[in-house]
Amino acid sequence: MAITRKQIAVVHLAGKQLGLDDDLYRAVLYHRGNGVTSAADLTPEGFKGVMDYFNACGFRSDWMKRTYGNRPGMASPNQIDLIRKLWRQWSGEDNEKDLNLWLDRSFRVSALRFLTPEIAGKAITGLRAMAGRKAAPRTAPKKRSGK
Repeated sequence: MAITRKQIAVVHLAGKQLGLDDDLYRAVLYHRGNGVTSAADLTPEGFKGVMDYFNACGFRSDWMKRTYGNRPGMASPNQIDLIRKLWRQWSGEDNEKDLNLWLDRSFRVSALRFLTPEIAGKAITGLRAMAGRKAAPRTAPKKRSGK
């Protein structure tokens, strides 16, 4: 059984944050990941071994802080990440204060962390439409002939 793409990404991120060169990174995978040389080949047990080593070396993920984790009755981490991504596409910057102002104005929710799954879905739909309109090329309106 292979690990997920997100788990592979975490392994890559941890190696990068710890400043491991390619040889050392592959050695960790080999020794702690049950003989593999690629993160894509890790099993769940190998993933745990590699991540235990990276955590012992000082790796700390900011995923829980950034997405607020899994909370019953609240927007999922995937929804939070998607809203932030769509906001960056539309606004051109990663400004949480402006995003929260838009959420308050549009949905009467003062901050991203207070979104319910339903409101998050509406925000995603709205942001997709906004980003789509921004990306669409503008054409000049056709002139009418005055007969």
